[in-house]
Amino acid sequence: MLVHERRAALESMLKDNGTIVVSDLAKQWQVSEMTVRRDLKALADRGMLARVHGGAVAQGSLRFSERRGKDTKAKHAAVDKLAQFIPQQGCIYLDGSTTILGITQYLSKHVGLTVATNNLTIFQALQQYPEIDACLIGGTLDNEVDNFVGPIAQKALSSLVFDAAFLSAYALHPDFGLCEPSLEDAAIKELVLQRSAQAYVAISSEKFERHAAGIWSGDPTKMHL
Repeated sequence: MLVHERRAALESMLKDNGTIVVSDLAKQWQVSEMTVRRDLKALADRGMLARVHGGAVAQGSLRFSERRGKDTKAKHAAVDKLAQFIPQQGCIYLDGSTTILGITQYLSKHVGLTVATNNLTIFQALQQYPEIDACLIGGTLDNEVDNFVGPIAQKALSSLVFDAAFLSAYALHPDFGLCEPSLEDAAIKELVLQRSAQAYVAISSEKFERHAAGIWSGDPTKMHL
């Protein structure tokens, strides 16, 4: 396969799937991973994709601002289901998802509830509820997903325990489980699961069969999809 053919195929894959895994593609095309990375760099230089560890995603596909206005009907339906699991008191975690953002509208009657998040937009949304104790998990801002990640964020999370965590996932693969293109984002979600009594994951059917480099999973007896 010639260079221009590979790059045209990459563009098509990004349009159809939104993600590319370098190792898988190298095996499929029988070329080196370095060759695939060079092709991805060329497309990234043209602003067509964002490179992440182990592959690439369509440019802007993970940004919070880009995702916020998409699939609103499905997101509202998911939030309505999740809202019934919000405890009246205690501590919960909301991850940086535009679906999970919708949960904030159900918090006005939960006096004394502590809500932690690593997403600035969700933290700002919590400020309209003075009866809520909002906690922002700081760290290094991952500009691809608009969440705070890294060692500082992990250290902050390790000092907390959650009665319930509400999360979303980039993909759910039958063999690999829940996945994220960003390894650091996946690491945060993995730690949140370890610190949570119950975890509720919002994921749409279009994300089934996808996979990405960052795998996160928890105790299946505590997880609800």
